[in-house]
Amino acid sequence: MILPTKHIKLSNSLLGVGATLLKYLDRNRTVTSLWNETHTLPEIKTFDRFTLGLDFLFLVGVIDFQDGLLRRVKK
Repeated sequence: MILPTKHIKLSNSLLGVGATLLKYLDRNRTVTSLWNETHTLPEIKTFDRFTLGLDFLFLVGVIDFQDGLLRRVKK
């Protein structure tokens, strides 16, 4: 489920969900505003997939949550 396989398409994997969410994190955003903009995308579909995608991005160190805002980590 995290990585695509021959049975799981990239868009259905958490890697694909995370990549989709990163496209919309071009500026600091609240979780609600990101959800409102992405919940209709076929890769996201449900709040569970949305939160799992955010969890994945946080675990790999790509995003951070500070002062109520999601932000990309600059390296």
